[in-house]
Amino acid sequence: MTIYIESFLIQNILINFCLLKLVKITTHCKTSFFKMLLSSIVGAAFSVFVVIFLKNNLLHNIVKLLCGILMILLAFKGSKKQTIFNFILLFIYTYAFGGFITSISSKTFVTSFGIVTASKFSIELVCVIIIALTFIFEKVTKHIKFKIKTNNLIYPITLFSNGKSLKINAYLDTGNLLNYSGLPVVIINLDSFLKLNNINLIEYLTLNCEKILTNTVTGSKQLNMFKIDKLELKIDGKTRTFTSPYVAVNRQFTKTNYDALLGPLFFNN
Repeated sequence: MTIYIESFLIQNILINFCLLKLVKITTHCKTSFFKMLLSSIVGAAFSVFVVIFLKNNLLHNIVKLLCGILMILLAFKGSKKQTIFNFILLFIYTYAFGGFITSISSKTFVTSFGIVTASKFSIELVCVIIIALTFIFEKVTKHIKFKIKTNNLIYPITLFSNGKSLKINAYLDTGNLLNYSGLPVVIINLDSFLKLNNINLIEYLTLNCEKILTNTVTGSKQLNMFKIDKLELKIDGKTRTFTSPYVAVNRQFTKTNYDALLGPLFFNN
């Protein structure tokens, strides 16, 4: 099996850069493109040195360990604790990629300097796939970060009306100051209101109700508003009870993982 040193270097630099990029995405440590590129080149140079000069497995593993530490120190600035964390992440991502490459390989050879795989795909294509996966991972982590922030503002509530109850999730909209005569108003979607009162859409349209005006960046609109018996809001394991609260029904509610909107007034009372 013939391995050209130029290809080996380029492929290692690309893969090392992707690994460092994943560490950066995960920890948001301060770095630059030049630092990560320099670290990737140093890591690739170590790989060439190990392949050519080291035959002893123990020395091989020690050099790999030192190489990983040096790569992290070159690429990122941070405390000792952060450096250790970055180093652990680097090895986790390294072995994750190693497992991926092994899984698509048709043959695997164990040598004195490590594992050599013969893949039905070209190593250049594997590098492209790894770069693409790094890009996808970056986009996914941004979405996950947003979802985590969103989920931290979701609270379970229970609505009570005419002897019936309904448990739903409510999102704390910090800009929602909707109130009626100084009392906070919770906005719920139409489906939840119909389920709570065990009625259909036709019956809903015939109900007598008050109107409340809401203003958003997209304009103003009136919502049907009703008074229910009780609302229970769970905050940090504790339950707050609101007697005879008002609920406004939004027929065009954008449903995700919550069915109601709370305002900060529910938390101030």
